[in-house]
Amino acid sequence: MLELLVVLALISFMTALVAPRLKNTVDAISRSGERADAVRQLERLPLLARLYGTPITLDKGQALSMHGLELPQGWSVRAVDGLQVAANGYCIPALLDVTTPEGDDRWMLGTPDCRISDAPP
Repeated sequence: MLELLVVLALISFMTALVAPRLKNTVDAISRSGERADAVRQLERLPLLARLYGTPITLDKGQALSMHGLELPQGWSVRAVDGLQVAANGYCIPALLDVTTPEGDDRWMLGTPDCRISDAPP
C-alpha cells in the first residue's frame, strides 16, 4: 500500500511539472495557426480583386475590411502608407500594421502577388 502511495505521489508531482508547459505549447500552436490563417487571407487579396473586378485601395491608416476577407477573431490590419491591389490582381508593395490579441506586428505585402513577409526593422 505504501508503494502505491509513493507511485501516485510521483505521478502527481510529474503532472504538476508538465501541465503548464503543455498549456504553453497548446497556446503557441493556436497562435501559429491564427497567424497562418491571417497570412492566407491577406494573400487572397489579388484573387478577390480579380473576382470582383475592382481594385482594392486603402488610404494611409485605413483598416482593411471587405467582403470575402475573414481575419481571425481579435485581428485587424491597417495600411501604413496605403495599399493598392489592381483589378487584375497586381499588388503594389505595402506595409501593414497587424494587431493581434498578443500585440502588434508589421508585415510587408510584396509585389506582384501580395506575398506576406515580416517587415524589415
